[in-house]
Amino acid sequence: MRSSREARGGTRGGDLPRWVITFDAEGGDGDGKQGARIAEEAHAAGVRDLVVIAHTGHSDADTAAGTDDRFHALFAAEAAGPAEAAETVGSAESADGSRTGLGFVSVHWPGMRCPPEPRLTDTTEAALSRTFPGAQRLVGELRALLDERPVRYGAVDDVGMMLRRLVEAPLQSDVNSYATDMSNALLPQSDPAMLFDSAVQVCEGFAHALEQAGEEAEREAQRPERIEQPSTGAEAPAMSKSGTLAESETAGPRPADAPDAWLSRPEPLGPRIRPFGVTEVGEDPDRLWDGAHQFLCQAVSYAIRRRAALIGERGLAPALGRIAEALPDTRVHLVGHGAGARLVAYAARGLGGGAHCVGSLTLLQAAFSHFAFTGHLPNQLRGGGGLAEVAHRVAGPVVCGYSHHDLELGLLFPLASRLLGESPPLVGAGRVWGALGYDGAQGVEGCPTLTLADALAEDALPRSGCVNVDTSAVVRGGAPPLGAHDDVFHRELARLVFAAGRIPGAGTGEGRGGTDRP
Repeated sequence: MRSSREARGGTRGGDLPRWVITFDAEGGDGDGKQGARIAEEAHAAGVRDLVVIAHTGHSDADTAAGTDDRFHALFAAEAAGPAEAAETVGSAESADGSRTGLGFVSVHWPGMRCPPEPRLTDTTEAALSRTFPGAQRLVGELRALLDERPVRYGAVDDVGMMLRRLVEAPLQSDVNSYATDMSNALLPQSDPAMLFDSAVQVCEGFAHALEQAGEEAEREAQRPERIEQPSTGAEAPAMSKSGTLAESETAGPRPADAPDAWLSRPEPLGPRIRPFGVTEVGEDPDRLWDGAHQFLCQAVSYAIRRRAALIGERGLAPALGRIAEALPDTRVHLVGHGAGARLVAYAARGLGGGAHCVGSLTLLQAAFSHFAFTGHLPNQLRGGGGLAEVAHRVAGPVVCGYSHHDLELGLLFPLASRLLGESPPLVGAGRVWGALGYDGAQGVEGCPTLTLADALAEDALPRSGCVNVDTSAVVRGGAPPLGAHDDVFHRELARLVFAAGRIPGAGTGEGRGGTDRP
């Protein structure tokens, strides 16, 4: 645990009290007393609102600290208000001089982000070895193949075999319970098809997606901005290219159209079949190996998302319970980005009936299913989402921020999310396997959809329940294939967290809504 005195980096208006809470891959938090120590120090600092944030920037210590500092700076600047606000250390002040009582906790866990470059670096190899203990030799063999890029199809098959070994978990391992965002009783198994389909076809599929990401980025630069209009479940348009609400019997805002029609095809996701008897890649082997690198990234992302949910429910949730018990008058506000959003969402689930100590839950570019919060999946599927009860347990709103500029979640996530034995149903791959961070929560009755500007207006967010917020106005920067997935360091998003939690300070009630860049 790191206290505010040990934290790096200052901000305009002074630092907020800040701590780090650390978990291992099984959700263990060392001596089990980190939450109690944070509660003790937060009480001494007069913290009344505690923002707990999880992200995946943990490839190495410097990356984690740097990401923490950037998020901390946003919240501290928002709490401090205008530049003329007095600088204080420990508790920031708002423009009228009142103390905000705001604290900040970073969740450190064995997660990582795979860089988009189609070659592994020493840094990435080291991060993979740390993330998957005992797999150092396997990671080295994978890197050797990805560097050499043999023209043999057999070498691509070897990549698929190695990736299965890298991310597999023992049959009885608890982490297998967190492989999907559907209810546990929904499916007899939960393995992603990419780990078992023909490796050549999978790599072809990701290669095609990479090409589409590049083309989509070019189109984005040339066409007008598309922002979802405010709507509720009852008022949502009935039709979209990705399927109709009547077909799926799903309430909620219409899904965003897939970036490319290819995602909605009913055929297998691998666009080409390996010719029988052919042993060497006939044309453009680099294209296939670029797809193989993305296969690695998506397999790692799957394992990280699976781990995030376990850590959230079995690690962070008990720690939050201890904090809530020690600080009954302090509200906890959970914030997550990418796979970190899955971590904090499952932490709220893990609190069960005690989740009302959570004042709000804000998800930024969440890398999990857009059906996770629904009680009833479309009629092609059965059951409900694994997080269906979470919104009822959180005292405030569950804010689902999403952006159509997030190419990783719009193009790559659906390819990596298809389960073994599934085929694309009539409503398309983007509809069934889509990510919450690309088109918002789906199938949630009465879930409104707001633009970011509207969401930041005073008292615009609902007091409870799910709400979709289209953040595309600011979450829009980034090159393919990831697009805007990591473009979340904006003051407007800090204001969104303040508004969701009704945290006193610059983010609420002072007329500073809007989407102008800081």
